[in-house]
Parts: sequence; C-alpha cells; structure tokens
Amino acid sequence: MNPDIWINGEFVPWDKAAIHPLCHSMQRGATVFDSVDCRETSDGRAAIFRLADHMKRFIRSAEIISMTIPYNLEELTDAVVATVAKSGMKTCIIRPLAYYADVIMQVYPGKLTPTVLIGLGAPHSSPETFSVTVGRMQKINCTSMPAKAKVSGNYIGPMIAKSEAVAAGFNDAIILDNEGNVAEGATSNIFIVENGKLITAPEGGILPGITRDTVMSIAAENDIDIIGEKFTPERMKAADEAFLCSSNSMIKPIVRVDEAMIADGTPGAITMKMNASYKDIIEGRSTTFQHWLTYA
Repeated sequence: MNPDIWINGEFVPWDKAAIHPLCHSMQRGATVFDSVDCRETSDGRAAIFRLADHMKRFIRSAEIISMTIPYNLEELTDAVVATVAKSGMKTCIIRPLAYYADVIMQVYPGKLTPTVLIGLGAPHSSPETFSVTVGRMQKINCTSMPAKAKVSGNYIGPMIAKSEAVAAGFNDAIILDNEGNVAEGATSNIFIVENGKLITAPEGGILPGITRDTVMSIAAENDIDIIGEKFTPERMKAADEAFLCSSNSMIKPIVRVDEAMIADGTPGAITMKMNASYKDIIEGRSTTFQHWLTYA
C-alpha cells in the first residue's frame, strides 16, 4: 500500500492527493522541492539523514524564488518525522514540495500562499559503478535561472542530458559550465581524485549538495585534502579516481567517461573509503556523525 501524503498539516490517502492541471506551478514550473534520504539502520530503526539541513535548504530555495513557506523549520521537520513514522517505511526517499495550487494564468503568482506536501517513495536502484558521457546541455547560469535553488524548472536540461546519455548506453551525463568545465552530474555532484586529494567544482556555479558536504566532512575526518577548483573533462579522464554523489545514489564510482577508462576501470581506494564511511553514517554505526540522524 502506498503511504499517506502530508498536505498542509493533514494526511491524505495516496490516491486522493491531487492538484488542478491548470494550477500555476504546473504551468510555470515554480515548484520547490528537496530529496531527503531515510535508511534502515543496523539496529532496525528508520533514520532520516541530515533532515534539518535539507529542510533549511527547502526553505532557502523557496526564498530564492520569492515564495514564502507557511511553516517554520521545526514544523517542517516534525511533519517529515510524522510522515515517515505513519508510513512504517524504514528505507525511503522523502520528497517535500511547495507549489502554487491555485489556477493562475499569468506568470506572476501574486501573493499566493504555497501548498506544502511531504510524500514518500521507494529509492530507485542505481548501478554499483557508473559510466558517464559529456552531455550537450550546459549548466544553467545564475543570472538566467536560480541555479542554487531546487526548483523543478531547473531540471529540464539535466533531464534531457540524462535521457540522451541513457539512450547512448551510459548511466549518467556530465553537465559542463559555459567555460567547458565539469559542473555536475544530472542530479549529483562530481569529485575526482588526484595524488590522494579530492577535487570538486567550486560552489559558485553549482548546487552545493548536502551529500557533497558530507563527503567533504568525511574527507576532513580522514585527513584527506579537499580542493575546490574547476577541471575539464580531459582532466577528469586522466584522474586517479572519480565518483559522483547524491542523496539517493549515495557515493558511486565513475569508471568510464565517454570511451576513456578512469585509471584501470575499477573503483579506487579513496572512493571506496568514502562509500564505506558514508554507509556507516547513514546506517547508524558512526559515533562521530550520529547527530546527523533523526529517528522516526
């Protein structure tokens, strides 16, 4: 049975949750969302990972597009915990949404109060290693779109890029910035490893993911240097290791870029260390990062 959905403070059955097809957000793409990971821990509990950080980003994304969420941080986190607890699910993706449910034909929504929704779904499966191709779609520019907000309209380019990558036999696409440097994956951040150091694109032109921040915290805990600088696809192909990270995929090795293998085409030691440490955290085995878990 599909879990009930929290909508503006009430639980609605899955098949009764609906919006008008002409609502403003459906027409204009003005839907703010986030993606929060919940995993069953080694002792059988449901642990929501970095819930407060995700909900802070949710609120911030709304503020960037001048949308005012009618709930504060505590109310939102309580609603997420209640939704997971009611569902009985131990492992799931939590998807909060804020959208304009009113039928408005013009682009300006006025002073509408958004509807807030919290829904749950099963995590989608992903391969253990990734092959990626450089996509033709560029990363959106902050002067054209709110690139640092998780707004549905921002993901049309990545959707096209990943669709083309999958059609060509790859797992994902690499999105370049307007200077030809690696920005992100379709819905992930990218790291490469050179001489034992982690290198990732600087925050200026990317969505600085929460999983990305987690990787950097794990690296710091293990005395691994982190460098934020731009790098080309050619440099990525020549790296010692490469991996992508996101809430649902977690940390996954990239073993091939276009037709070039990364090193010998197998996951590297630092990548696997990051992956193992990340799993220890979300499954409740890490004492250092226990504060990142909220139990439902």
